[in-house]
Amino acid sequence: MDGTRAPQQGSLDVSVAATAPLEAFLELAPDAMVAVDDHGLIVAVNGEALRVLGYERERLLGSPIECLVPEPQRDAHARHRAAFVQETRARAMGSQLELLAQRSDGSQLPVEISLRPFEASSGRIVVAAIRDVSARRATQRALELAYQELESFSDAAAHDLRAPLRGISGFAEILAREHARALDDDGRDCLAEIRDNAARMTALIDALLSLSRASRAELRRDHVEIGALARQLLRRYAREDPSRTVDVTVDADLQAWVDPSLVRPLLDNLLRNAWKFTAHVCPARIEFGETTSAGGRCFFVRDNGVGFDPARAARLFTPFVRLHPEHEFAGTGIGLATARRIVRRHGGELWATSQPGEGATFCFTLPDEGAA
Repeated sequence: MDGTRAPQQGSLDVSVAATAPLEAFLELAPDAMVAVDDHGLIVAVNGEALRVLGYERERLLGSPIECLVPEPQRDAHARHRAAFVQETRARAMGSQLELLAQRSDGSQLPVEISLRPFEASSGRIVVAAIRDVSARRATQRALELAYQELESFSDAAAHDLRAPLRGISGFAEILAREHARALDDDGRDCLAEIRDNAARMTALIDALLSLSRASRAELRRDHVEIGALARQLLRRYAREDPSRTVDVTVDADLQAWVDPSLVRPLLDNLLRNAWKFTAHVCPARIEFGETTSAGGRCFFVRDNGVGFDPARAARLFTPFVRLHPEHEFAGTGIGLATARRIVRRHGGELWATSQPGEGATFCFTLPDEGAA
């Protein structure tokens, strides 16, 4: 460390005296702050920098800034610093990089650094804000590990739960097909309940996996014709439920900058929700289009179904919360929660407006490509 000290003690005294007001100013900052002159010599530090880096003030003042850089990186840092001096501008470093600072005891800590140049009477000064991100990085690593464990658990649990459910459904099917005549009406009703509940449990497992994947999946955005996708989904619902007649309107040329693998479950949950809650309405109407919003491109799904109490709108997106009885409208209570997570993963927001008996409108925003 002593080998990196400034060689001329007289010039050091002048520098410290000239930058005393700067040190007082740096003490107001919550982050570690270090000021460096055009020669790369430290001319001011605040108390937080001394605490984080473990130095005495006298050891740092007048030393090259490279004394705070791990030794293998010092030559490269000196070149970068020289280039910065030629074209100084405010900039941030380390938000996506593993930058390291070296403490007085030789240990290293991950940091993010922001640089800002100032013109002083004694010349140009560059102030570096040094933020210790070791706790954040440790938290990120712990979260990544937790996500990996959750993914493994979810997949294993889904597999282990599906196996007995398939067995229950299979044996119930055999009973219904080969031994139905040996059962009375109550027995056949019980058998139907077993099959229905096994199917509901399978659907719930699939919905929970979809909700989990909506939070974990890495975004891979592309331009997607979501209008065409919406028409495709609505045609599928019509084939699955040919007894219904639904007046469908989809705006032309609806495109969005989204992850193709996530936009399908997003639209499927919203459009299927509209299809379900218009089941008791004739004529039923479903619209999908785009409107204006300050939060980016705003799309909407509107229906003329049963609607809901607007005072309960916030609960719509909570997993397992249902605003209508199961015997009226079947479902898992997971779909809208999954839809909101997908929208938020894209940097947008999803909300709903309604009145009982007057249908519902679900709106969601998606940032444009330049804002993503």
